[in-house]
Amino acid sequence: MQYKAIINGETVEVAFERTATGIEAAVGGRKYSMDVSSVKPGVFLLNWGTRSIEVSVFPGGDISSISTVCIASQRFSVEILDGRRMMQRTVRNSDHGGASEIRSPMPGKIVRVLLTAGAEVVAGQGIVVMEAMKMQNEMKSSISGRIRKIEVVEGETVRSGDLIAIVEAIPGSA
Repeated sequence: MQYKAIINGETVEVAFERTATGIEAAVGGRKYSMDVSSVKPGVFLLNWGTRSIEVSVFPGGDISSISTVCIASQRFSVEILDGRRMMQRTVRNSDHGGASEIRSPMPGKIVRVLLTAGAEVVAGQGIVVMEAMKMQNEMKSSISGRIRKIEVVEGETVRSGDLIAIVEAIPGSA
């Protein structure tokens, strides 16, 4: 499973794969193989090489909420962003006074480009249709404005985080 995580304000790529006794993890390009055991709810013991590390997780509500993770005496703020959460975050963080970037929330294939550069768009209007995990998802504009640039073509494969389009707000548009 691949995610983007925000750890103490820094965005990193995170991937996990369960094994018979633990997990294989890649965090920010570094790979780890660990045996994992649950000590009690929210507390885990990671055996990594010759080291044993106790990790406490204080959840923020669900898997995609901000949690606090304690490793030894260090505290980290962690937010896991899956594809849907990335789209919500893009909409929530868009700059309504300027340009908004529409980025791919997950790897997929562009199956249709609905609009072209220069076209006017309203908030919530679809720009491209992307197929990911055997489902078609419409990538929508988070603001009203004019499409400055479309960065993809039909049939193109995109990765998570790739730029799809830039929408520029038109003064006076909501």
